[in-house]
Amino acid sequence: MKKRIFLSVLLVVAMFSVSVAQTSQRESVQDGLTGNVKKVAATLYEAVVDRDGDMQYGEQLERTETLYNEKGQRRSMTFLNADESDILFRSRYKHDGFGLMTLEHIVDNHEQIIGRTYYVYDKNLTLSESYVEDAERQIEHRVIYKYDGSGRLVERSYNDAKNNVYRREVYSYDFDGALHRTSVYDRSKTKILDHHYEYDAHQQPINVTTYDYTDEDAEVSTTLYQYKYDSKGNWIQRTQYVLEKDNAIPTFITNRKIEYFE
Repeated sequence: MKKRIFLSVLLVVAMFSVSVAQTSQRESVQDGLTGNVKKVAATLYEAVVDRDGDMQYGEQLERTETLYNEKGQRRSMTFLNADESDILFRSRYKHDGFGLMTLEHIVDNHEQIIGRTYYVYDKNLTLSESYVEDAERQIEHRVIYKYDGSGRLVERSYNDAKNNVYRREVYSYDFDGALHRTSVYDRSKTKILDHHYEYDAHQQPINVTTYDYTDEDAEVSTTLYQYKYDSKGNWIQRTQYVLEKDNAIPTFITNRKIEYFE
């Protein structure tokens, strides 16, 4: 359960940051943050509705801490035990002379390397490929990135160790440059998912409608998000809901404590 939640957080980050220029040296911007952010500590809770219909905090599910330097580059991202201070694993990031992330070391709670992700750029300093190695330095998978004439990411292909595409994501944008739709295709090039997005004034997603084509009849589901923001315009609380028969049912609450460089 916890591993699935960790993966879901990473997918959400990737999903909503694709429209950011891949050559940006401020990874805090790619992470949807504004201002000179130093640290983001996030805690994910299950949302529970009591007998009176009021929403309460349920089980604490996940804790993460992300550190940035004054250039907005990620220094590390740490996944912690949900209800303790024990480290489960951590990503440490390295950058080149251009300020671009080139290597991510994934370490366990004993600081032993259990995986690596390499980031490769083209002559225009645009991210073109990333690949993941396990602890034995064997490649697990690759990701290939494609862009349009405006430099926006339009396709991300996931390749297995034999370089066969097993998943492909195609991105479409509104006239104002916001991500409008993500279409997902499987190994057989069959479309299996469509995600449609709506945003608030802070360009945070507030409505994600998913069309699942894996069955003969497409299934439609809607996820809603509600936010509270700090004075810098960064959200410090996000509540997630699922829409069931026009009723918004809360599922998760994420609280963030954000520290800034002075």
